[in-house]
Amino acid sequence: MALEPVEATLIAASVGALASTAGVLLNNRLTRERERQHRVWERRMNTYQEVLRTRQMLARHRAELLRTQSSKMDFIDPERELNAASLTRVQLDMFGTFGIRTVDMLVWVAFNHWARAVSEWRELHARATAHLNDHDLWGEVDKKWEEIKDLSKTLDLADTRLTEAIREEADFKEYGTRTR
Repeated sequence: MALEPVEATLIAASVGALASTAGVLLNNRLTRERERQHRVWERRMNTYQEVLRTRQMLARHRAELLRTQSSKMDFIDPERELNAASLTRVQLDMFGTFGIRTVDMLVWVAFNHWARAVSEWRELHARATAHLNDHDLWGEVDKKWEEIKDLSKTLDLADTRLTEAIREEADFKEYGTRTR
């Protein structure tokens, strides 16, 4: 049984319509996926920007503490700074890659050691100030201060490594290949 020209035209139009509809649906799905990936990337980069901003603020506070060597600095509150760092950690948990979260964990550990040492130094300094003639206690204050200086150097290095890791990830996205 041969197809009539009208039937062949209807079949061809139907196949064409199905192919066209499938193409539009596939294109929409791919576009949505690409847009979702872009939104995730933007959130990740915004999170990294906030992490770097927080780290810079904390680094300025460390530098100011080292410069002034004052135990009564209002802007360095280890508890408040731990809370600020905690907020960025939550954002990293949501949007950061495993590599960045791992490096940030190392920075977090270094920061906790530094904050603990600052708190201990402040307590020692307050006790030593109350007992000006206690040379042993002042010796402990000086040892704790040296520990703070060492921990600050370690934390600066950890911050630098985190910045480099974020830069590498941003370069990878921009150029599509690892730059290092």
